[in-house]
Amino acid sequence: MISEADWKQFKKVKVATLDRYCKMTLDDAVERINNDALSNHEKYISLYKLINSCDKKMSEIFDYNSRAKVMLQLRLFKFQGLLSSEQIAGFSDEVQEHLNRGD
Repeated sequence: MISEADWKQFKKVKVATLDRYCKMTLDDAVERINNDALSNHEKYISLYKLINSCDKKMSEIFDYNSRAKVMLQLRLFKFQGLLSSEQIAGFSDEVQEHLNRGD
């Protein structure tokens, strides 16, 4: 279990990381749409595959809603490049140590 302070920090971080993930996905979508080498149909198919893939990944990363899974979820955020060092610094030493293991 994590402390109340870490839980509150996690809830803020989760909102920010979800927004970051969505922005990354939308940026990728714009690149695909603006690719003049593809026909409109190819762009549509590419966009469809992107959204489908990102939706599955989003579910794997963000669909945990319990304190028991916070550490796993934070590691997933970090692994996906969604968690900044500033966000990590907002957690207790125990959580920071857990996240920095294996670096």
